[in-house]
Amino acid sequence: MFARITLLFIFSFMSFFVYAESEKTRIGYAYDKQTKQLVYTEDHYENYVDGLILTSRVIYRDPSDKIIASKTVDFTNNKFMPEFALQNTENGHKEITRYVQSEYEVLFSKKETESEKQASLNYPDDGISDAGFDNFIIKNWQQLAAGEVFKRDFLIPSMMDFIKFRIYQYEVIDEEGESLRLINIEPDNFLIRAFAGTTKLYYEKDKPKLKMFDGVSNMRDSNGENYKVTIRYEESKKLASY
Repeated sequence: MFARITLLFIFSFMSFFVYAESEKTRIGYAYDKQTKQLVYTEDHYENYVDGLILTSRVIYRDPSDKIIASKTVDFTNNKFMPEFALQNTENGHKEITRYVQSEYEVLFSKKETESEKQASLNYPDDGISDAGFDNFIIKNWQQLAAGEVFKRDFLIPSMMDFIKFRIYQYEVIDEEGESLRLINIEPDNFLIRAFAGTTKLYYEKDKPKLKMFDGVSNMRDSNGENYKVTIRYEESKKLASY
């Protein structure tokens, strides 16, 4: 197990230079929902094939521009349920997935002082994990815009399991003079939804280009708790080097 994880992170580091050359890049500014203060930024280096993300590298920085975490995402095996590796060097938070034969292997660590959890899951054929939600919305953009409601199983790494979520268009709004299409992603179960809340994704009205994320982040604070943030995305032709 350790050898596989080590190799995955070595691959992640080496592959950064490939992702850095990607033509399509963006940066996200994550603001705490309560204090409205910037808590981190995300530098995205992405490669697209047929309009969908194939590989991605994300560099997370604190407000002082210090690198605090990185993530690699690979959709080669599945357009919506990728292999990914997230590691936060500040607090030890770690999330890793990979396909091993017919199972989806998941490794999770909330913070450095807590033990790691590992599971091999029988995954659903139409499952979604991590950034797979973006590919799913791109792929099903017309149906969502027409009002179709989808129900899909989402991986929750901390729970080592998939939970049924629903994905649907909520409304079209005007945000600072720009028309945006709001897509909601939320647990299908009412009780779980009351606890976990709804993730709100704001896309350009006429194309599936993500402009804003509002909800629980995959990044965690020093206590190992998820940030609740609003992330605003901007395109960037050239991001800071690693």
